[in-house]
Amino acid sequence: MSEKENIPGLLSVSRFRCLGAMIAAYLILGAVTRVVLMVGFPSDFQGNLLNTVAMFLRGFCNDLAAGFFVLALPAFLFLLPSGRFFTRRGGRIYAATCLFLFVAVLLFGMAAEYCFWDEFHTRFNFIAVDYLIYTTEVIRNIVESYPLVKVLGGIGLGALGLTALMWRYVAGTGRPRLGLRLPARLGLFGLYAGAAAMVFLFFSPLGAGANRGYAEGGYNGPYELFSAFWNNSLNYHAFYPIMDKDEAFRILKADLAESDSAFISPVPEDVRREMLPTRPAIRPNVILVVMESAGLDRLGEETPNLVRLSHEGLFFANMRSTGTRTVRGLEAIILSLPPTPGNSIVRRPNNSGLFSMGSVFREKGYDRTFIYGGYGYFDNMNDFFAGNGYKIVDKTDFSKACKTFASAWGQCDEDLFGEVLDQADASYAAGRPFHQVVLTTSNHRPYTYPAGRVSIPSGNSRQGAVEYSDYAIGRFIKEASVKPWFDNTVFIFVGDHPEAVAGKTYVPAGGYGIVSIIYAPKLIQPQKVDTLCSQVDLGPTLFSLLGWEYRSQFFGRNILTMRPEEGRAWISTYQLLGFLDAHGLTVLQPTAEANGKPHQAKEPSGPDGRRYLRAVASYQCAYDLYSRGELKESVVMRNTPKVKALARLNGNLLPAGPGENPQLAKATE
Repeated sequence: MSEKENIPGLLSVSRFRCLGAMIAAYLILGAVTRVVLMVGFPSDFQGNLLNTVAMFLRGFCNDLAAGFFVLALPAFLFLLPSGRFFTRRGGRIYAATCLFLFVAVLLFGMAAEYCFWDEFHTRFNFIAVDYLIYTTEVIRNIVESYPLVKVLGGIGLGALGLTALMWRYVAGTGRPRLGLRLPARLGLFGLYAGAAAMVFLFFSPLGAGANRGYAEGGYNGPYELFSAFWNNSLNYHAFYPIMDKDEAFRILKADLAESDSAFISPVPEDVRREMLPTRPAIRPNVILVVMESAGLDRLGEETPNLVRLSHEGLFFANMRSTGTRTVRGLEAIILSLPPTPGNSIVRRPNNSGLFSMGSVFREKGYDRTFIYGGYGYFDNMNDFFAGNGYKIVDKTDFSKACKTFASAWGQCDEDLFGEVLDQADASYAAGRPFHQVVLTTSNHRPYTYPAGRVSIPSGNSRQGAVEYSDYAIGRFIKEASVKPWFDNTVFIFVGDHPEAVAGKTYVPAGGYGIVSIIYAPKLIQPQKVDTLCSQVDLGPTLFSLLGWEYRSQFFGRNILTMRPEEGRAWISTYQLLGFLDAHGLTVLQPTAEANGKPHQAKEPSGPDGRRYLRAVASYQCAYDLYSRGELKESVVMRNTPKVKALARLNGNLLPAGPGENPQLAKATE
């Protein structure tokens, strides 16, 4: 005898109608989300009716497929109790509560996706995964940035209203309905699962098209969030075009060859070089300030102090960031390495003991300190810098005098620079040269800062935060200028990434520009450099200016000796890897062949061929060196006295290939 879903004359609930209502709500709200994004951000959806229709069709397929996974928990909760349970008061309360919570979660997700799009112009991705990990900073950021009480209240009221509408369908007095045994129920659910899987495999995600906004709009937010978490890092060889290993390193070595360096080994995969000075060496202090969201487009009337420093210092007017996150900027600057697909090395395990900017300073006897106004556990920064030889000074270590104002992300920039001055004074008093890496935070949502510093009230806009950050830099230089160590100090101000990288393409060639200034009025002459360059070039350029001899495995070069036609930059998202030169942009994206074999790089015809091969070679070699542990300081700094002596012969002009220089090959046997 079959189990009845309800009993005549009683108010009861149909479990299958509940699940059907949930499916309908999920699909409808998915479509509503796309409408809201189009209305809220019209500049991201500039196309025609065909683009819009295609986006909603892709979106429906994506939502239908992802719905199987999203509804797995609600289905379990409804199928677990017996049908008779839902004829009772407790069962009806249980069903209504499940419906309300399901709809509330969907509405909360819509609000979160809207806010996320407002910040990053994309559906959920790796950044959302990162933010789920660091809840303290993120929750405080949300509380200070948005009217949270109103938003949550609106979500609650909306969930109540939708639940009431759904309740009229799933419950009521009535006629007996056909009961279904458990195997039949599971069969129906399996039928839906199979249909969803077929849609996903054959239609979803459909072709993204050229317009980034419509492509992103067609994706499913929860699925993208799960996918971002699952694909935290990618095996380059499995998903990206590759070439013969020796050929890749040959191309890379040709790009790295400089007149003031010599490769120390004929082994194709060894890119270690002896960097030889072209000027007398000096040993100044070096304060490297990595500025939050300091895009080049912000350099102007609202940043008078940075404009002044750009005129009085060495200004790189065409430097690009390697990515869109702070940890990408730190990775590029400190390690002088192009981005590898997935997370930044800063956030990966086993990232200690790497050859870095700090390695060179350590060899020269410098104090090395990382100073951050927030909690350094965020983005694994403390572990990364401590594991690579830096002393850590974060918010927990600041003196009381340097804790006057804090936002969601940490102490304000004035407090940060106050601690920088204190640490510099301590090193100077101990008679030791110092190198500091300083990370600012004030130019970040919720854009809060001490009152009375700039004309725009705190917490109102990014422009106010930009002006305050510039104010803090001006005050820092003014206070540093009276210190006894000032004349023998090099100040570097460089952006970690622009405030936003958005456009009709995923990797816009015109984006990624950042502020980059080396300021030392007593040591370095002012100059504007227009050569296209990258954050990875900052360290090699600095060490050349200081006249230092050192061992290198950096991917960066001295910007001042690069010819304009040699300029290049690596720009990326988490998975898309771009290589930019003076003639255009090449983007490598993860695609695996059906037979599971990796793609072999094939040189395109025409002027793009050389850039394509340089892109593949540089990204492939960077991945190989890191994954094999060849970027460890102990490997790079391995002593080779014979080669070092040979590098001094005949100046320093030694060819890279062993076949071109028999002496080099013989000395390194």
